[in-house]
Amino acid sequence: MLQIHTTQRLDQIEFGLRAAAERHGGSVLAASHVGELLRDEQGLKSGDAVSFTLCFSDLYAPLLRAEIRFAAFLPSRIAACTRGGIVVLEAVAPTEYCRLLHRPEIGPLAASLEEKLRQVMEEAARPAHPVAERLSTEDMVNMRAAVPQRIDCRGTKIEELAGTGVHDAQGG
Repeated sequence: MLQIHTTQRLDQIEFGLRAAAERHGGSVLAASHVGELLRDEQGLKSGDAVSFTLCFSDLYAPLLRAEIRFAAFLPSRIAACTRGGIVVLEAVAPTEYCRLLHRPEIGPLAASLEEKLRQVMEEAARPAHPVAERLSTEDMVNMRAAVPQRIDCRGTKIEELAGTGVHDAQGG
């Protein structure tokens, strides 16, 4: 098991993981807040967890060519869990997959994926640069419950009338 401890908060980890994965030729496909599921079901008050699904397609292709059963373990997952105020990043070591599949000869291929996962986890665990926390990307925007523009039957935006009864600005 790969395990990295960090002083970062759980809500800061996603930004770091996305940036680190991209720097290493991968991407974060999904982030699932699984800790929320437990809290609702069992009334848990402490601890939280987020599961990240990462894709490194350039490393997956050789593994799948060598052993198609690797498909059961891919894409890679990293769990970020809070334990006593500390966030821990954990992932199953890809070399462990070789043992489970009784294919130790593919170990070197799995080792390259394992090293890449370790590098991404270590980078994500480092404290972020203060400017990086203020930056946002399109992936980080949540459009849930966004208010659409209101347009009347003549195509006029209600917001442009703003109490004057006429358009505030002329333009195209």
